[in-house]
Amino acid sequence: MQGTIVSIQIGLPKVYQHVVEGDDGEDRAWSSGIFKRVVEGPVWLGKTNLTGDGQADLVHHGGSDRALLLYSADHYPWWTQQFGHDIEFGSFGENLSVTGIDEHSVCLGDRWASDEIEIEISQPRLPCFKLARRMSKPGLNVTVMENRKGGWYARTLRTGNVMKGQKLELLERRHPDWTIDRAFDVFIHEKRDSSVLQALVDIPELSQLWQDNLNKRLGRVE
Repeated sequence: MQGTIVSIQIGLPKVYQHVVEGDDGEDRAWSSGIFKRVVEGPVWLGKTNLTGDGQADLVHHGGSDRALLLYSADHYPWWTQQFGHDIEFGSFGENLSVTGIDEHSVCLGDRWASDEIEIEISQPRLPCFKLARRMSKPGLNVTVMENRKGGWYARTLRTGNVMKGQKLELLERRHPDWTIDRAFDVFIHEKRDSSVLQALVDIPELSQLWQDNLNKRLGRVE
């Protein structure tokens, strides 16, 4: 199985004063690295991010568990229909826009490689209100989650350069039953079934943030 990197995006956090009609109604500054610019590469992928990329909220974004955000470029035609106009790669805050793979064909713990780099899939991406503000679309983060088109995070196993046009090759699949789509569904909707929650938290490649959240949930169930 393989995908193709069709676009690379990077961006550093900035402070914005931006309110969308119908949004949360609070006229306040907010900080984010979700506005990203397209680069051709080569771009160096380190242990925590691409060179020139950064995150404002280091609890839910970035770090060794979320060094890279990938998004299926195959979703873009569908979003173009929803918005009624073309949208550019990187609009969902992703670092890599890839064709040929999506939330149904990528699994937790997968190891993928592209020339110099090797990555490991760590968790689905749950977009927050900042995506809605970035796109001037109130409630877009909810729409993304309802349609299961959020993307996924990966940690870096082997650093190196990445370039547009490179192939991402699946090297190893350890948890074929745990697609990104299924993991997202369990995390969002499963509140009481301790067996399925335990099965998810037992995946060693799952991000520490999700493990902590699920363990707290299991404690409440028990």
